[in-house]
Amino acid sequence: MQGPSQHITTAKARERGLPGSDVYIYSHLLYHDTLNRAHGVLRLNLEAMKAFTDTVLVSQRHAIATEQAAMTQWMEQGGLTSTLPFPPGRALSSAIHYVNYEHLKIASAFELHLKARLLAREVSLHEIDPKVRGCKALAKEQRARPIQTHELLSISEYHFNGQHNYLPGLKDKSLTFSLLIENASYRKALRLTEEQLGIIEDYRALRNQIHFPGDIVECPRISAFPSPIIDFITEFINVELVAWCNDLIDTHNSSFPRFARVV
Repeated sequence: MQGPSQHITTAKARERGLPGSDVYIYSHLLYHDTLNRAHGVLRLNLEAMKAFTDTVLVSQRHAIATEQAAMTQWMEQGGLTSTLPFPPGRALSSAIHYVNYEHLKIASAFELHLKARLLAREVSLHEIDPKVRGCKALAKEQRARPIQTHELLSISEYHFNGQHNYLPGLKDKSLTFSLLIENASYRKALRLTEEQLGIIEDYRALRNQIHFPGDIVECPRISAFPSPIIDFITEFINVELVAWCNDLIDTHNSSFPRFARVV
């Protein structure tokens, strides 16, 4: 991305009526105004919903519960020592067979939602490029704390490169999952409970298991949850994604499709 010294400001481009001066890089538009920010929040959460509901754990949760209950009953009645047939478990088998992909999708869904939460609070999701003039100090601070939109705009306004508008100093990369979940300032900005953040952190660790299938990953927060973890996930989806996004749609009288509860 070239710096502002090589391109004119968006305001000047519009004054000249230059073709393309009304076009923005989409992700840079997220910081432009309230409506675009809200749309970005909805888009991120929609992708999170897709990832969550694409898992066997969520999409076949009722079948899994039924199969687990049948398995428990079979064990209580003697299991292999009994003459009872082994209970069918197609959904449960699928969840086990695809477990690494399940964890990858769930972790990705959580990551997308966390970024939606930060965007809603006017935090930059892009990594800031220290090589761009005026951005070195802010890029360094970004490793320690969330950077607000107004801080970016105080360094430079939107610029036009002849094809579209962009905000100087933004890399194409977004903030890492590890930064969001490990840094105290980012954790505070997310406004989630320690239990929620702990379970999300466990899923981030489980996500990496896809690179080393077979390795055992400790998940103390998931293990400590008092009921099946699907209960946590469905409650999280319905409260933190569905209810929040539908309220946002109503607030802005948006035509964005409403989110459906997981029941």
